[in-house]
Amino acid sequence: MAVTIITDSGSDLSIPEAARLGIGLVPVWILFGEERFRDGIDIDRATFFKRLQNGEAPKTEPATEEQFREAFARVVSAGNDGVMISVSSGISKSYELATNAAKTFGGRIHVVDSLGASGLETLLALYAAELAKSGAPASEIAKRVDPREVRHTIYFGVPDLTMLGRSGRLPKALVALGSMLNVSLILKMNDQGAVGPAGQSFSFDKACEIMVEAVVRAVAHSPNARVAFGHVQAESGAQNLRGMLEAKLGHPPAQDFVYETSLTIAANVGPGAVGISAIVP
Repeated sequence: MAVTIITDSGSDLSIPEAARLGIGLVPVWILFGEERFRDGIDIDRATFFKRLQNGEAPKTEPATEEQFREAFARVVSAGNDGVMISVSSGISKSYELATNAAKTFGGRIHVVDSLGASGLETLLALYAAELAKSGAPASEIAKRVDPREVRHTIYFGVPDLTMLGRSGRLPKALVALGSMLNVSLILKMNDQGAVGPAGQSFSFDKACEIMVEAVVRAVAHSPNARVAFGHVQAESGAQNLRGMLEAKLGHPPAQDFVYETSLTIAANVGPGAVGISAIVP
């Protein structure tokens, strides 16, 4: 039986790119005050960043259980099984809501907690799509892309911690400390899929260098490493990360790409953020 991969906009796949790859995409909600928009459907990047520049503070809410159920129903009605890769349960209720929705379909939908977001969620979804194309059954795909079974890591840095602190993904005390000391924090998602500090530097450039070194150690210089470099209006910074990582890795990764994050991620980390995600299947 064919398998369809589904993810949410906690990953960085755009709707057109997901469609090209045959991956289903469930949008997260972007909120500006009382206004609610589905990421990639009801609001575009230009409008989002214009409102951000005007001082508006966005928030995000996960897709509803009904949204997940509708997405899963499309997969099953087409005669396929499905594997859903969700944004981390450590920062969102998406995994819980998707799991509840999947119960309707009698084991036809397998839900995987990415324990990450952004590039890590994207890399896992792409790996799952590759396995699906090879003919692997849904249960096998779900097991092989489970981050508890795949070597993985995700580090990121933000020049301004304000939006991350406002989102609740980072303790306010840590945000205050970073601001008070005027340091750049290196952040990572831990084994539980929550955001936490991984180091600090008085220079954002140095913080990026530390981040690259940490990722190289995490993948153990593997030639099979697949790496994603994400950014929020900071492409040159992401490209610099890419160059540094290849130099320190000693060879090109098996797969790598630079992308601008989804609005779901941008709403939580803010402009200037850069990150590196990696998996070793």
